[in-house]
Amino acid sequence: MAHLWPDNFPDPQVIVTGRDGDQAYLAIATNAGGCNVPTLWSSDLQTWRAGDDALPALASWTLPGKVWAPEAARFADRWVLYYTTRGPEDGRQCISVATAERPEGPYRDVSEAPLVYEDEVGGSIDASPFTDTDGQSWLTWKNDGNAVGVDTWISIQRLASDGLSLLGEPVRLIKQDLAWEGHLVEGSYLWHRDGRFHLFYSANAFASADYAVGHAVAEAPDGPYLKDPDPILVSNEVAAGPGHCTLFEQGGRTWMVYHAWQPGAVGQAPGRSLWLSEVHFGADGSVRVDPPAR
Repeated sequence: MAHLWPDNFPDPQVIVTGRDGDQAYLAIATNAGGCNVPTLWSSDLQTWRAGDDALPALASWTLPGKVWAPEAARFADRWVLYYTTRGPEDGRQCISVATAERPEGPYRDVSEAPLVYEDEVGGSIDASPFTDTDGQSWLTWKNDGNAVGVDTWISIQRLASDGLSLLGEPVRLIKQDLAWEGHLVEGSYLWHRDGRFHLFYSANAFASADYAVGHAVAEAPDGPYLKDPDPILVSNEVAAGPGHCTLFEQGGRTWMVYHAWQPGAVGQAPGRSLWLSEVHFGADGSVRVDPPAR
């Protein structure tokens, strides 16, 4: 399994769920095709069909057009969707939150203000929830520093038990400091395996073949993290600029879903399509990802 959907479907997440009593796979992504949060459905991870807009209406304080990188997680008896959208004042990006009874929505955002809004450092994007084995939930995100010429940081902060508010203070985890990362890091996703916390992230310009997935590891969710010196998923002859990944488990295996451009058409139509690769964890904390393949 590799190339799942040929059309534009950037910043994807796949959720293993049940629908009408049968196991199903739900994919959500950045705004496309007239939807704030487009969805896809599959029963086998191979054949997909388009679903409804998971977020048909936005919060009253924002505007459509820049709804990016949605991620959903279950908290008790409801689902919580974190998404990037326009801020209420200066138009910089921020993070909001919506809830629904089912993972596919429809989600409703009744907030009166953003959940995270770091306008002084470019805004806030790419929120990703994570729940540890002890039941504590966290949120990671990126300040959009490359939009205003400052550093980009992946930060983490504890979430309340309902997922709708933040606790304590944020902790900065990593920034762009390796040559291959260019001017930014973004698209964080946290995964726990065998007592270690694996931080997956993307770096470099998204509309270039240099965009790639990096990896860092720590002994606690809030770090400190040690980065791999080189990216773990890069462009090849079938997929260019792979990035903004999320992970899920199925069949005793761990899978990474991500987007990539067609080689020779980076930054052009049909856009960033949906890809899948298997992730392999080493006993020493190392990670290997199968390269994109047709």
